[in-house]
Amino acid sequence: MCLHRRLWPSALLVLGIAVSLVPAAAPAAQKQKDKASSDFIFEAKPKQITAGESVVLRWSIKGATKVTLEEAAETRSGSVALKKLGTFDGSSGTLEVKPESTTSYVISCEGSTSFACASVTVRVHVREK
Repeated sequence: MCLHRRLWPSALLVLGIAVSLVPAAAPAAQKQKDKASSDFIFEAKPKQITAGESVVLRWSIKGATKVTLEEAAETRSGSVALKKLGTFDGSSGTLEVKPESTTSYVISCEGSTSFACASVTVRVHVREK
C-alpha cells in the first residue's frame, strides 16, 4: 500500500479542523469570531449616497484611549489627498460627514498597549446636470 493512502485519513482530519468542517469546533470558532468583530467596529452608514447627502461614521474599539479620523478623497487631478478630521478621546463615537465625492475614511486607534488602523469607503454618486 502507498504511504499517501495510509496518511490520507489523518490529512483529511487535519484539513477538516483547519476549515471548520468538524461540527463540534464550528460553534466555538464562530463565537470567537463574533467576539473579535464586536471588539473593533468602524463603519459608515449609509455606504452609498448621492452628492449632498450625509453619512455617519461610527466607531467602537475596545481598549482605545484615543481615535484619529482622516479622509482620503480623490482630487480632480486624480491624486489622493489625506485630511485630518479630528482626534477624539475614548473608545467610541460618531461623526457626521458630507463627502462631495467617493471618499475613504481612515481610523487610527491608540490604546494602553496597542495601535490599530482600518478604513471604510463611501461611494458618492454625482447627478448629471
